[in-house]
Amino acid sequence: MAHARLSPSNTRWPYCPGSVREEAIYPDIPGDAAIDGTGTHLLLEQCILDDVSPESLIGTIIGVNHIDKSSGWLVDAERAARVQECLSYLDRRTGELEALYPGGIVTVETESRSDPGGMFGRTDWQGTCDITITMQSGERVVFIEVVDYKDGRGFVAAEGNTQLLSYLGGKLRPHIASRPDLVRPFYPARVCGVRMTIVQPKTNPTVRYWDIDTTDAVERLEKLAWSAHETDRPDAPLIPGKHCAWCKHKSNCSAQSERDLEKVRTMTTDIMVQDGSSLFEVIESTFGDITTLDDKRLADLADAEAGINAVFERVKAELEKRLESGSKIPGYTLAPGRGSNVWALPEEDVVKALKARKFTKDDIYPPKLISPAQVLKSNKLTADQKKRIERDYISFKAGAVTLKKVAREEQSFEEKVALFKEPEVQLPVQQTTTYDFL
Repeated sequence: MAHARLSPSNTRWPYCPGSVREEAIYPDIPGDAAIDGTGTHLLLEQCILDDVSPESLIGTIIGVNHIDKSSGWLVDAERAARVQECLSYLDRRTGELEALYPGGIVTVETESRSDPGGMFGRTDWQGTCDITITMQSGERVVFIEVVDYKDGRGFVAAEGNTQLLSYLGGKLRPHIASRPDLVRPFYPARVCGVRMTIVQPKTNPTVRYWDIDTTDAVERLEKLAWSAHETDRPDAPLIPGKHCAWCKHKSNCSAQSERDLEKVRTMTTDIMVQDGSSLFEVIESTFGDITTLDDKRLADLADAEAGINAVFERVKAELEKRLESGSKIPGYTLAPGRGSNVWALPEEDVVKALKARKFTKDDIYPPKLISPAQVLKSNKLTADQKKRIERDYISFKAGAVTLKKVAREEQSFEEKVALFKEPEVQLPVQQTTTYDFL
């Protein structure tokens, strides 16, 4: 199913409204990791709908003829164990809510539509929520929790998560919105509480959640709605940041280039060292004798590396682009890199030829001991067997000691924590922009 223009799973548009316009020209092709994650989501959905354990489906193929993978996905022990972690949380959570609201009815939905955009008169802001837990007491829904399952290793925070907030908005809408078309004004007091939860088995802790007041959730949705309307502007700005990581337009983004140039400019001009010279002058002096730099100068110079390298990476990309189009650039050309010998015939023909020349099977296919990583990924072992092998047969060999950048001492604790949090969605200045929406 095609994603909506403002899909909740696209976490860039709340911070960079221009990214929606720029990414629209690129094909929407899922990567291998996303495709594998789809298989785990299908298994989770099937277990909830059919009320079966993932362990009972080990060895079966699910999702045959799926648009992302026609051959389907094998349910192995590892995939089943990850799904079981999510199911265990749902069981525990159901018990907690039943204890909190005696006599209430808990409902668990999977893969259900959420339409937060409809609250604000939009038709392009909607998506599918992995899991929704609702608690109904009498005729009233008093608690709503949205759960997003993540199958990857990249840590995803629950607090301030715009994807979860979007899903929550769509689920709150029938209960807090007014008029037949379920738009403003909103009455958040109708729902006592909400929770936004991430379940990600490949991280620690596996479950992370954020309990907030329903009124707070609605205020955040209002801000997100203004961000959505910012994307409608033909001149919607490009704003670089951490959200650029998976952007399709990243390598061609002018805002990214301008930020890197500014970073280099700041590092090489504005940062003044003790004798009043600029960092650029320090770089110049480095070509003479690096040992003459004091500790602070050396650290400042190292800090400049990322920005400088980013600029030159774009310089090289532009050089290649121009050379490919036929430009003649003094001192540069496109030439083959270091090559290697490869077999010119199919494998079976090469094997046959080598055997005819007295090569044995071991000569042709030199045996090699399987690696610890391959053993731990194998679907021939149970989770307990892997734990025993890891404990009794595998040891950790630390890498060589290398230079690693750490936070400077002058950073406060709050500044360090902020490095791992998405920025707040800022409400655009309404005095300078007029929007026509509900």
